[in-house]
Amino acid sequence: MSKLEGTKTLENLMKAFAGESQARNRYTYFASVARKEGFHQIEAIFLETADNEKEHAKLFYKHIVAGLDAESAV
Repeated sequence: MSKLEGTKTLENLMKAFAGESQARNRYTYFASVARKEGFHQIEAIFLETADNEKEHAKLFYKHIVAGLDAESAV
């Protein structure tokens, strides 16, 4: 059994990962809307923000994987 399996910490990490992933999707969607409407500077801001959210999600994912053993991470 992994050190995080079945813990509130794992549950919170997974929720945080999902939240950051969803935020990234929202920002990339808004960037595409801004691009279609000709707001290229706004598009760039949304894309930069989406990249930040992706980095946050990566950090949470790394913590999740580190807390799970190889068998339960597959």
